[in-house]
Amino acid sequence: MNLSALKSPPFRSYVVSLHLALNGFWAQRVIIGWLAWDMTGSAGFVGLVAFLNFFPTLFVSPLFGVFADRIDIRKGSIFSYALAGTLSGLFAVICILAGPTPLLLALFSFVTGVISSANHPMRMSLTPRLAPTADLPSVVAITSLNFNMSRLTGPVIGGLLIQLTGASIAFAITAATYAAPVIAIYFMRPRDRARTNEPPTSGYINQLVDGCRYALGKSHLRVAIIFGGIGALAGRSVLETLPILANGVFGQGPSGLGYMTAAAGAGAVGASIFKAVSKPQKANEFEPHILAMPVVIPLLVASFAMIDDFGTAVGAVALVGASVTLLAISLQSTVQMAIEDRYRGRVMGLWTTISIGSGAIGAVLMGVLVDMAGPASAQLLTGLTLAAASVLVLSKFRLGEGR
Repeated sequence: MNLSALKSPPFRSYVVSLHLALNGFWAQRVIIGWLAWDMTGSAGFVGLVAFLNFFPTLFVSPLFGVFADRIDIRKGSIFSYALAGTLSGLFAVICILAGPTPLLLALFSFVTGVISSANHPMRMSLTPRLAPTADLPSVVAITSLNFNMSRLTGPVIGGLLIQLTGASIAFAITAATYAAPVIAIYFMRPRDRARTNEPPTSGYINQLVDGCRYALGKSHLRVAIIFGGIGALAGRSVLETLPILANGVFGQGPSGLGYMTAAAGAGAVGASIFKAVSKPQKANEFEPHILAMPVVIPLLVASFAMIDDFGTAVGAVALVGASVTLLAISLQSTVQMAIEDRYRGRVMGLWTTISIGSGAIGAVLMGVLVDMAGPASAQLLTGLTLAAASVLVLSKFRLGEGR
């Protein structure tokens, strides 16, 4: 496993602090999903809450991608983590004193979605500057493993906290985890971004358009972004509606939701380790198993229509988590290795918009379809439709390579 980036003290400190905050983040996701289902019993509302959390990505991430290329990335990151922790704590206090409501939950999901969308391109821009440039593949592998390890432990923590303390107190506990990266980043001095000849008077919109033109003008960047959107649309349609499966279909309660979300995390960890121990990925090259993932993931979604056992469903969720993660890590590595440092914030903002925004669309569509046609029909229709679309996109890509 390539762990060379951990030789850098700032990167090592950031990874540890971020792991604490990510555990809090994933625990909150379980708590939010459980509250949405527990208060309404509506699959559509569960999907809506997930959509509201991801929807801001479509607009905020590209703008903050430009912002990340302009500002002191250290100060911006500190502010975003501090704001996320403060709002989480405020939400917890309101819930403790007055009790949660569907409107309050939807509003909180949207506001935290805005903050997360702003933080993501800044985090993507900050992390590579905490280690030597030569260690970039190691940085991507370790941060992906860190993220997915928290997906394994965070949901379990969230499920346990709901059972032990109730959702409101659980939120207060998870809010405190955001203090860790605030403190760690405060004492860091990230490497300066590469100098650029881009005119300092270039307008905000002009820089945004220039970044999109740069990304979409490179064939492998363009294809990676499209594949990322397809994988997220299919995979997140399941992963963001797990409360429906855990309680609405199998009747397993908050502990069942924790197990399912942890299974997704376990699959993701396995994929991260596999990627970390594999031979280094080459720039501008798609490995065969990566080209297969945009078809495999939708077929896994369709397979849920035939599952009637909770244990089997947990295993299938783990496979979805592994497939989505393997695709995401490989594509993110492709994108990170292909871009110049001066465009990093803007391109990663676009990457975030497509990969996470597609997940938002998948979540709300799945929720609506479940309410209209039931879980099995919704999963079958979504999976087969996206698999067919993926085959068409892949065939065009292959034809383009052969020219």
